[in-house]
Amino acid sequence: MTAGSTAPLDYVSLKKKFQPVLSKRVENRHLKSFWNPSKLPDGVIELAGGMPHEKFFPIEAIDLKISKTPFNENPKWHDSFTTAHLDLESPGELPIARSFQYAETRGLPPLLHFTKDMVARINRPAFSDKTDSNWDVILSGGSNDSMYKVFETLCDETTTVMIEEFTFTPAISNVEATGATVVPIKINLSVDRQSQGVDVDCLSELLENWSTGPYSHLNKPRVLYTIATGQNPTGMSVPQWKREKIYELAQRHDFLIVEDDPYGYLYFPPFDPENPLDNPYQSSSVTTERYLNEFLMKSFLTLDTDARVIRLETFSKIFAPGLRLSFIVANRFILEKVLELADITTRAPSGASQAIVYSTIRAMAESNMPSSLPLKELMFESWMQWIMQIASKYNHRKNVTLKALYETESYQAGQFSVMEPSAGMFIIIKINWANLGNPEDIPQQMDKLDEVLVKNGVKLVLGYKMAVSLEYSMQHSDFLRLTIAYAKDDNQLIEASKRIGNGIKDFFENYR
Repeated sequence: MTAGSTAPLDYVSLKKKFQPVLSKRVENRHLKSFWNPSKLPDGVIELAGGMPHEKFFPIEAIDLKISKTPFNENPKWHDSFTTAHLDLESPGELPIARSFQYAETRGLPPLLHFTKDMVARINRPAFSDKTDSNWDVILSGGSNDSMYKVFETLCDETTTVMIEEFTFTPAISNVEATGATVVPIKINLSVDRQSQGVDVDCLSELLENWSTGPYSHLNKPRVLYTIATGQNPTGMSVPQWKREKIYELAQRHDFLIVEDDPYGYLYFPPFDPENPLDNPYQSSSVTTERYLNEFLMKSFLTLDTDARVIRLETFSKIFAPGLRLSFIVANRFILEKVLELADITTRAPSGASQAIVYSTIRAMAESNMPSSLPLKELMFESWMQWIMQIASKYNHRKNVTLKALYETESYQAGQFSVMEPSAGMFIIIKINWANLGNPEDIPQQMDKLDEVLVKNGVKLVLGYKMAVSLEYSMQHSDFLRLTIAYAKDDNQLIEASKRIGNGIKDFFENYR
């Protein structure tokens, strides 16, 4: 692979460019097929595939009751609900007879077309040709399945992968399972939205001086894995100017960017201490267009002139995690290699999950009729409206939690500070050791704090347990991660915040 690119990037040039970055195992992935998938002439009786006839399925029909708004407590038949019906023959584009059957590994076309259209509208790759034919989308069985397939395709024992120093730890496990080595990169824990996230100066220095630096025994990095928006665990987002710098570094030092974005649609406007429960999402001025153009952080795809970005999205945070449904966006060559792995492992993601998601979005769109818009446009608009409602609920929960934390005695005594999130599901609380000085045994002290918090009736995640390298991140790993996602209501979030404050207060009163 060489830095820079020559447009347009057709399949042949993509193959030439990215063949060298593939793992050694890729060349051994070949599905030994015993059937011919080509279309048969009319009248041919199909007795080749081992597919049961749909009349063998125990489910003849599914009726979905669909809420038009999160936490909908209206009466059963209120107009804030709609329904969807699936049976062996309907809906015509994705009936049970098809969705419950063996299907294309890349995913069922109706949902695939919807997801690709969504990406093209929101984060169209900069390298895309006029027909969007040199990039694509494939469905997968949840974000962890997506990252497994991507790292298994790109990494082997010769590969170095850079990951933000605190991260979603299964990403580390997936990389290391390939034999590759993970290197932590510094992030700025800051409430300033223009400085938080990846420290680009440190990243640049690391890469420019690789041959003489602490990792000179390793190959230069081939991949950067980042949760750039609503980062897990910090809740922070890489600002646009940093994204541009990071992409320039990717070109100069020739590495791929794997952008994991489970939380990006859950954007948080800044918290206003003068009006703590203010929620801009509730304003009629926040249209879909404004949400997409002014609220959402743009993907690295929109900077990607070289086709070096692989984007991971999921339905987990905006629909339901148990459906295990996600999708991967990348150039056609890379996706073809990921698809070859899926062909011999998981095959297609659950057809039932695909049918439920597609039918729900379709029903949301149809419930907004009559409209002059075609169904495709209505589906996109309806889905964005649902996502905006989800984001609004999360923003309200964030406000409620921050307000409650700031009202605790412990916060007002300066025993902890709060890193306000810019997106996602998490808030981090940084312990302030004040005049005591940072302890040398931070993990042990954080474990003791955890015990006190549990005695006070609340459980959080210890920041040091999400470090790529505890040695590298020891001195600023003294934080707690709380989620605003699982509490049943505002009162539970308020009570949890009080317990956090009480627990930290108790800890400091007995600190040695």
